[in-house]
Amino acid sequence: MKLGRFIVETHCHAQRHAARVQDDDAGYDSLPTKMKLAVPADEADDEDEVIVYDNSDRLKYDMDTHGVDMCVLLPSFGMTNEINHQIIESDPDKFIAAAGPVQTKKRALRGEEEWSWDAACEELDEWLSKDGFVMTGEGIRGDPTRTEPIEWGKRKDHLRRVFDVAADHGVPVRWHTGYASGYGGSHRLYDIYPDWDDPTLAAQLKAEYPDVPIVFDHGGMQAGWVERYVEDCCQVAATYDDVYLEIGLYWKDLMKKPMNDPNISIEQILWGTDWGASMVQHSQANEYPPTYWEQIKERGLPAHQVNYWGASLRQLQKYALETDMTQDDLNLILGGNAVRLLDLETPHSRLFSEYIEV
Repeated sequence: MKLGRFIVETHCHAQRHAARVQDDDAGYDSLPTKMKLAVPADEADDEDEVIVYDNSDRLKYDMDTHGVDMCVLLPSFGMTNEINHQIIESDPDKFIAAAGPVQTKKRALRGEEEWSWDAACEELDEWLSKDGFVMTGEGIRGDPTRTEPIEWGKRKDHLRRVFDVAADHGVPVRWHTGYASGYGGSHRLYDIYPDWDDPTLAAQLKAEYPDVPIVFDHGGMQAGWVERYVEDCCQVAATYDDVYLEIGLYWKDLMKKPMNDPNISIEQILWGTDWGASMVQHSQANEYPPTYWEQIKERGLPAHQVNYWGASLRQLQKYALETDMTQDDLNLILGGNAVRLLDLETPHSRLFSEYIEV
């Protein structure tokens, strides 16, 4: 049985990399940079070590399998806005996207031009002007060539640039939280950017931009089992009612943190996983947590398409059954909140709970 009547996955990567990491003596250590410079398959030649390609056929198969109606497509690690745009145009009823300054980053990494926020924001503005692009993200990374920490005041000035673009277009900003270990990891971005290590800093930007919603990528739990980032995200969400948490990578009991907080509305919870990413589900019976997501180096790179949705929906169903959650609330988490936040069209009106004051 389908768990909700209209399901929206708010964190999806419909592109996939093909890499020749086995041929590199550096192995995994070289992979993150190569992925960022991935060449689209239709532009690649025999010399390119990493390509990125449209993986939406497998995505659509999983959408049919798990009853997912729409996906928000995110560019990351060399994935391009252009490929996401092609996927949207092929099926606009199923796909929308977040916009990132992908080509600005690639030009900086290739040494073709120095990174600039002017160029990055111009690229964001261009893509947010196109149909189907409804938010910024994934996260706000900045200069991809930076290796040294940046102090918060300067970093906040940079973040304001993205919030300004989002405000102009009336769209939310995605704020990355959590990190993975293993072979790719977060590339120590939590050492470089203060906001990656402290999600509560989002409250300062939220106070300055009251009309710009914030979506916490992963809700603080991208991978592993450390709950500090989840608690930080909940603190901000409890303060501002248009700050949203993605809980698709939470295990059952972790969902209690936002769900039981009286200052966090059910309308602030989104179902977003990381479909298409390279993490796998780790299980440890009779331990806490019993299951979580991670990049596990000793297993190698997953060649299979990891089934995020089967695992995620099972955890959410367990929580709903244990707490006797109403179907109205479940419908909001799985799709209704995303429909309202992103102004999405649905097959019918009145699919989600709404009351008229008498």
